[in-house]
Amino acid sequence: MAAASKGTTARQSLIQAEDQYNKRIDDDIAKLVDCFTDIVRVGENKDKDKFRVAEEGYQIESQSAQIVRSAESLLGLITELKQHLLLNDTELLSQLAKQRTQSLETQRHEIKDTLLKMRGELQTTIYDLESIYFRSLKGA
Repeated sequence: MAAASKGTTARQSLIQAEDQYNKRIDDDIAKLVDCFTDIVRVGENKDKDKFRVAEEGYQIESQSAQIVRSAESLLGLITELKQHLLLNDTELLSQLAKQRTQSLETQRHEIKDTLLKMRGELQTTIYDLESIYFRSLKGA
């Protein structure tokens, strides 16, 4: 029971971590798309005065900085995932190997019990057949 609850807890924490990573990825990509959209929208050059052009230039610089921050955030996320994989993967593999070993051990015991039962039934059947055979020899 303790192993099952520990496995469930581990699975829940992995699911929670995955959800957090997915949310971060979604947020960063949404920021990238919004910033690119704003830059394209502002980039239209239709009868604008110098003040409006300067204002839009500042807006483009601001959006470009946001794009850089979002890209750096995604790169940082990739680094985190790589580190997590390198540091924690051996633990997961060890746990999976232990579970597999326990499963195989259980199967081995079940097979051994089945074989012992079959052996007993076979001995009984052989004894019965031998007694029938020897009775038929004595009667003949």
